Amino acid sequence: MRVTLHHIAAICLAVRPLVSDGADKPEPVMDGTSADMWGKGGVAKGDARGAWLKDSRFAMFVHWGLYSELGGKWDDKTYYGIAEWIMKRAKIPVAEYEKVAGRFNPTGFEAREWVKLAKDTGMRHIMITSKHHDGFAMFKSAVSPFNIVDATPFRRDPMKELADACREAGLRLGFYYSQTQDWHERDAVGNDWDFKPAEANFQGYLKGKAIPQIEELLRNYGPIAGVWFDTPGPITPEESKTLVDLVHRLQPQCLVNSRIGNDLGDYDTLGDQEIPRLPRAGLWETPDTHNDTWAYAWYDKNWKSPREIAERLVRVASRGGTYMLNVGPDGTGRIPGQSARILREVGRWVLAHEDAIHGAGPTPFGPLAWGECTTRGNTLFLHVFQWPADGRLVVPGLRTKVKSARLDGAGELAVESGTEALTLALPASRPDVLIPVVAVELDGPAEAGREQFVINGCRQTLETGVAKLQGCELKAVRWMEKFGDWKHAECVVGWRGAESSTEWEFRTVAPGSFYLDVEYTCPAEEDYSEWRVRCGDAELTFPLIDTGERPKRAAFGGALPRFRTYRVGVIDFPKAGAQRLALGPTGMGGRAVRIAAVTLAPVE
Repeated sequence: MRVTLHHIAAICLAVRPLVSDGADKPEPVMDGTSADMWGKGGVAKGDARGAWLKDSRFAMFVHWGLYSELGGKWDDKTYYGIAEWIMKRAKIPVAEYEKVAGRFNPTGFEAREWVKLAKDTGMRHIMITSKHHDGFAMFKSAVSPFNIVDATPFRRDPMKELADACREAGLRLGFYYSQTQDWHERDAVGNDWDFKPAEANFQGYLKGKAIPQIEELLRNYGPIAGVWFDTPGPITPEESKTLVDLVHRLQPQCLVNSRIGNDLGDYDTLGDQEIPRLPRAGLWETPDTHNDTWAYAWYDKNWKSPREIAERLVRVASRGGTYMLNVGPDGTGRIPGQSARILREVGRWVLAHEDAIHGAGPTPFGPLAWGECTTRGNTLFLHVFQWPADGRLVVPGLRTKVKSARLDGAGELAVESGTEALTLALPASRPDVLIPVVAVELDGPAEAGREQFVINGCRQTLETGVAKLQGCELKAVRWMEKFGDWKHAECVVGWRGAESSTEWEFRTVAPGSFYLDVEYTCPAEEDYSEWRVRCGDAELTFPLIDTGERPKRAAFGGALPRFRTYRVGVIDFPKAGAQRLALGPTGMGGRAVRIAAVTLAPVE
C-alpha cells in the first residue's frame, strides 16, 4: 500500500527548511505537505549541463491543457482557484472528463505567436505542460489515446509546432511532465473518487505510461532544455533516479529540476512564488504566475502590473536565480490579450537592460533599502525601486573604488564617497520607466559588506530571517489566499516569556526618525498581549491585537493566517553608526503570536 497525496493542495499552511542563503540559522523541521508539493529542495549542483540556465534569467512557463477548455467551470459551477486542478476539486469522473476532449479544438493556437511574445518579453526559454495531473497528453502519444492528437477534433501536435517555432527563433524549450499524480490512471497517485488508492500499483503506472511518454518527449522533439517534474509525493529514491537517468541517457544536456524528488535533479525549483531574501548558491529558479491561477480561468483578470513583474524579476536575478513567469492560454489556444500587452511592456524594459538581467551576477550587498543590485564584471547595476525624494541615492558598504556612474537617459552622475556609504546625485524627477537603472563602473571586482543599512527617506524592512533570536524560533510559513497563489513568510514563533527577544543589528548613515510598524498574526486568545521594543535608550511598549487568525477555513480545508501591520510609534536615531533594535513580549502573554517583520517608514 502506497501513501497518496490526499488533498495536498487544500492544505494551506506549511513549514519547510529555510533557503540556503548563507544565513547561520537552524532549519525548522519540514512537514509532509511541502515535501509532497515541491520536493525538499537544496539542489545546487550547477555543473556544465546547466551553464545556459545562468544566462536565462527570465523564462515563460505555460499551463495549457484540457482544463483550459473548462476555464474553471464544471456543471455550471465555478471552482475558484487554480483551474488546472478542476478535475480533482470537482471530482469529475474519468469517463466524464474524457468527454471534454471531444470538444477541445484550440484552432486559435499559433506556436510562432507564442514564441514571438516570449521573445518580445525578453524571455530566453519556455517550459510548457506536456502532461499535467489530469493525465491528458498535449502531444501525440502511442502510449495512451488520451492525447490531443487522437482524442480531440484538433488533431495537431502543438508540442511539435512549438518545438519547431522555438528552434527557428533561437529559444530553448522544455516540457513539464507530472510524474507521480495522474488522475486519469488507477495506478497513479491522486484520484480517490474513481479508484481505490490502496489497490494502486504505482510501478505499473510508471512503467506503463510515465516512462514511455517521457521517452517520447525526449526522442520526438529534438534537443530540449529540460524536463520539469512536479509534486513528487511518495515517489521513491529509486523511482526518481530511474527518471533522471532516463533523461540524461537520452539527452545528456537536458536538465531535470528538483521536483523529481528525493534530493535529485540538476537545479533547484523553489516553492511557487517564493523569492529568497538573500543571494542563494547554485542553479535555481522561482516559478510565478501572471495572475492568481496558473491555467486559464474565465474570471481571473488579476494581472500583475508591468512594474510588479519587473521588480519580481530583478529580485530573483539579484539573488542569483531565474524567474519563470507563467501564462495560461484559453481553450482556443490564445494567450489572453491583457496578459500579452502587459508582458510586452515588461519586455521593452528587459530588452533595454539585458546586460543587467540575463547572465548577470547576484548583489554583493546586504538588503538595500531603495531597491536591488545585479552585477556583470566590474559593473554594478542599481535598480532603483524607491526614488529618493532628495535626489541622493545612498549606496552603503561598498569598498571598491568607483570610476563612474551613469543613469539611463540622464548621463553621468556626480559621485560622493563617504566613510559609510557612496552617494550618487540623481535628477529630482524619477525617469518614466518601469525601473530606473544606474550603471556604476568600478575599479575592480565589487567588494561590499553584507550589513543592513537604514537609510533616511526610504521605507525598509527588518526581516526575521536575519535577526538574532533568544527564547524563540524561526519558522517558514506558507499559505494560499485563493487556492494556488502561494504566500511565504518567515516568522518568529514559540515565545517563552519576557526573556524571549528578536534582535536586529544594522547601521545608519545619518540621524533620522522613523515610524516603526510590526507585521504579525495573533489568535483571539492572545488579544492585547503586551510587547516592548528597545533601541538604544529608547523604549516603546504596546499591545498586539487579535488579527482574526483562522486555523480552519471551509473553502480549502487548511489554515489561513491573517497578518496585520500595527504602527507602534516613532523611533529616533540621533546619530549615525551601529544600531540595535530588540522586540519581545513583556511577560507570558503572546506565546502564539507570529512576528513576520518590522518595517521602518521615514517620518516626513
